[in-house]
Amino acid sequence: MRKILLLILILMSITNASAVEIYGKVYRWDTLDVVDNVVVEIRDDAVQRMVSENGEYSFNVTPGNYTIIAQAGEYYAVENVTVESSMRFDLILFPKLEDVEDIPDFPVVEEQEEEFPYYVFAIFASGFVLAVLFIIKIRSGKQPTAVEREAEPVEHNLPEDLAEVVEIIAKEGGRITQKELRKRLGCSEAKMSLIIADLERRGIVEKVKKGRGNIIFLKEKP
Repeated sequence: MRKILLLILILMSITNASAVEIYGKVYRWDTLDVVDNVVVEIRDDAVQRMVSENGEYSFNVTPGNYTIIAQAGEYYAVENVTVESSMRFDLILFPKLEDVEDIPDFPVVEEQEEEFPYYVFAIFASGFVLAVLFIIKIRSGKQPTAVEREAEPVEHNLPEDLAEVVEIIAKEGGRITQKELRKRLGCSEAKMSLIIADLERRGIVEKVKKGRGNIIFLKEKP
């Protein structure tokens, strides 16, 4: 009996020793704000579930392949992840898509009915408007010079996470690889891509493809 108990204790200690932690934060896709009270679960053959506190979650698991599902109201995330050692893995919540059956069908026109093809008129009208706008753009004033662009106001009061990224790039002389930037911030690839896209939309940085990675250039002084 003692040998059996000793064997059980040894097996439990081996199992606990091989356990690792996966943890991270949950963000909303459009604002990159931390989302609280999110139901997060991790699945393989079994399921662990928790409610995030201050937007943070963590699970103790054994190394392997898992599916993480997070949900808060109309927003959710589903990620497949391979856990080999303790790691951070942030989640981005996206809005749920409408079910396919809820999408209305296009009206079907009976073959025997002869109706004016209004869609053809719409296509020609759209093309004409685009052509006119293109000609107006070409004939309009010249492009702003470098001095004029320098005089244009730069967007202030950036969110904290965007301001941190701009500061890091500025300290690196105005350019840095996306891989190095992600390493500095300690965030997931998904969040890094959203931040870069937001800064590109604001006209603050420019992303240039080089080899298998990207180089991020600072376009204007913040």
